[in-house]
Amino acid sequence: MTARFCGVVLAYFLVVFFVTMPLSAWSEEQSNAEASNQSAANIAYELTNPLSNLQLIDVQWNHNGGLGTNQAGTNQTLQIAPKIKVDVSENWKTLTRVYFNSSRLQNVNGLNSSGLGPTQIETIFTPKSDQQTIYGLGPYFQIPGGQSGDFGSAQWGGGLRAVFITMPKPWTIGVFIHQSWNMGGSAGAGTLQSPGTGTTNTFSAWPTIAYTTSGAWIYTLDSESTYNYDARRTYNPVNATIGKVVLIDNSPVDFTLGLRYNVSGYTTTLQYPGTPRGWGTRAQITFLMGH
Repeated sequence: MTARFCGVVLAYFLVVFFVTMPLSAWSEEQSNAEASNQSAANIAYELTNPLSNLQLIDVQWNHNGGLGTNQAGTNQTLQIAPKIKVDVSENWKTLTRVYFNSSRLQNVNGLNSSGLGPTQIETIFTPKSDQQTIYGLGPYFQIPGGQSGDFGSAQWGGGLRAVFITMPKPWTIGVFIHQSWNMGGSAGAGTLQSPGTGTTNTFSAWPTIAYTTSGAWIYTLDSESTYNYDARRTYNPVNATIGKVVLIDNSPVDFTLGLRYNVSGYTTTLQYPGTPRGWGTRAQITFLMGH
């Protein structure tokens, strides 16, 4: 009787062990997965805020068409843009970004070439705040990439950049404002009669709206409208992108793909080598530092 009873008790504990252990492990895995998803979703939402504390490196590629007098040319651009945060006081911080640009032109008025474009540097001063609506303002400086003018203005530029953001979660709504002036370099509006000049006399207003899901997906719609004072024309590309934040060895990485359409622009007779026209594509990878 005792042996039978002990056998029943042992069988019971064996059943409990082999049933509950897998369930416990599955529950722990689910908890870890939920925590990872929550972490990725929080980071995805922070990425939509250009004034967040995130320090990162953006690598962005664009493909555009419709360049040149016959609109048969294309270009591909590659931009690498690190962002660094520095605390300057108890209540204020700065966010500095450097934009390194390169471009490849194909069949643009017979030109097939590649090279470095201008480098932009901005430093935004913004208060440390957990408010829903935030702002930032700071200086902007542009260094010409070369004297050819084929890959951007050969002029030096400087001015101001401002950012206004409101974040009624899960939405992010904002606008970037840029004012740039010519600070020296080749004069002219960059027409076919004066190639290789370009201009840094521009004003830009870039409205943006983004929606972030609990699964760490980011849906963004924005425009990059820029008015050229010398050409007296506006270049207005509209971008629609979808991004996803994933954790690779616990390091968050954002992958983004999208389409762009150039609503308005101007030809090479107004600004060499002119602005793209029609449809284009965009791909971007964002690496976060310090995670």
